[in-house]
Amino acid sequence: MGSDITTIINSLPDLLALKSATEEMINAAEKELNLTFADEFKQYLKTFGAIIADGIELTGIANSEYRHVVPVTKEAWILNPNVPHNFYVIEDLHVDGVIIWQDCLGKVYRSAPNAQLEVIANSMKQYIEGRFNIV
Repeated sequence: MGSDITTIINSLPDLLALKSATEEMINAAEKELNLTFADEFKQYLKTFGAIIADGIELTGIANSEYRHVVPVTKEAWILNPNVPHNFYVIEDLHVDGVIIWQDCLGKVYRSAPNAQLEVIANSMKQYIEGRFNIV
């Protein structure tokens, strides 16, 4: 599965990847959030750190607080009290309060104010494919 997420992200238009994250950085982020990242998300972090591409900006391990999964998730938990604290933010769409989350098993969810949390993909790879209509 790991190479799948790497392949799909490498195919994104105008990809800008940050510095890859070390195992220690990933462990520290998990510890600070008191959760476990999905294997797919860990592979993404180890390969890219965080990314921006045309039409998508994923959280990760980054120097910037608005891109780093830890502060983004902590803030999102406060704003979305019904989201379980074993979910972490993979993307804040910055539109109408919509946030994209992932759980430790890899499922991807969408939250929005005054709406039920909903499963939108079985993996981050599937979520990205859906965003870009990649088959």
